Amino acid sequence: MDISGVSLAVDSTGHLVGSRLTEIPIHENDVTAVLMQRWIACYMLYDWNPHHAGSAYLGNKCDWVQQTYKRLDGTAIDAASLNDVLADTFNRILLEDVEDFIQTHMKVWKCDRLTVEFQVAKAVAEIYPRQKP
Repeated sequence: MDISGVSLAVDSTGHLVGSRLTEIPIHENDVTAVLMQRWIACYMLYDWNPHHAGSAYLGNKCDWVQQTYKRLDGTAIDAASLNDVLADTFNRILLEDVEDFIQTHMKVWKCDRLTVEFQVAKAVAEIYPRQKP
């Protein structure tokens, strides 16, 4: 089997065998886009500079990708669902980082989660304005 140019062996149950998972790209999806916006908004609550936020996101993305591969290492993955499993695992790791941001904001600001979530929502609305119909 060949996925994204990487040759993979599949056993009789359809699971990957001996694959070099780290060579398979992670395809981002709509959930990734939403989580990226929240991560950027959380970052910008500390530093309202879009360039800094974008650079920090890209810098962290390399770590999240490596964490994704590490988390899935040794896991039997059905070849047909590989892209979804990679994306879901990456999104979970990104969500964990967003949650860490929120928890940190709560401690630093000495406030409840609703206050932080409200500020994140306001930042998302300002950073990513919706298109007028």
